[in-house]
Amino acid sequence: MKLKKKIVLMVKLLFFAFAIIFSGCKEKDVPSIKIASDDSIEIQPRESFSELKENFWTSENGLVCVLIGYGFNDDDFVKKAINSLEKKFGLTENGGLVLPIVFPDDLHGRISSLRDIIEKNNVHGIVLLGAPENTHSPLARIKEEWNGNPPFNVFSIFPQDDVLGQEFTCNFVIDHEYTAGIQFGDEENKNEADDTLVLLISAVEYAAELPFVLPQDSDLYYHVQAVAGKRKVVRYVDSETGIQSRNHFVILNSAE
Repeated sequence: MKLKKKIVLMVKLLFFAFAIIFSGCKEKDVPSIKIASDDSIEIQPRESFSELKENFWTSENGLVCVLIGYGFNDDDFVKKAINSLEKKFGLTENGGLVLPIVFPDDLHGRISSLRDIIEKNNVHGIVLLGAPENTHSPLARIKEEWNGNPPFNVFSIFPQDDVLGQEFTCNFVIDHEYTAGIQFGDEENKNEADDTLVLLISAVEYAAELPFVLPQDSDLYYHVQAVAGKRKVVRYVDSETGIQSRNHFVILNSAE
């Protein structure tokens, strides 16, 4: 019995040592997911406004598909977003992590084409920014093909698609206060584009780091808060029914 306990302890120590060595090979900022000595996963918030650092990732273990849709597909934002994603993670065309898709141009105006792209690639995660109408349809078909359990996470940020469809096909959905029916001053949103880009980068990194598909349990809130960093998130509550969503969150305007 004592020998068995010693073996278990040694395995845990080796696992922990490997986790430390592995994390040391990446950036030396605070990670969002950290393997503790008891094999549990510790979720830590990100520094939302930290400067992006060059850290070329590879798509060896699967790529992260990033869809840039309505509200964010103007030339200036797309150029800035893709440059930042390339600098941080590398693009798949050069062996990097991120496969950027701009709607409608890259999909010839058909959001249904997203299904073909996902099925043809080894996808580890999907991040949707400004998901256009009916984005949930190809995602729902993919979900059906995997018997309701696709082996990758889908994060949706500020979608313009049907809310219920997004909640059904995505692991979590993040909205602004005003898009969820809560209004605030325009003056406070002058840096919204920069904030959105930081949130996008954080979501991509989180999707790449996660070794499992997020369940819609009580811990989901902490994962979403880790992605949001300094921005505070709360669960969305339907104003008519008073029902709290399991996986739909609102990112508050002011940071804590």
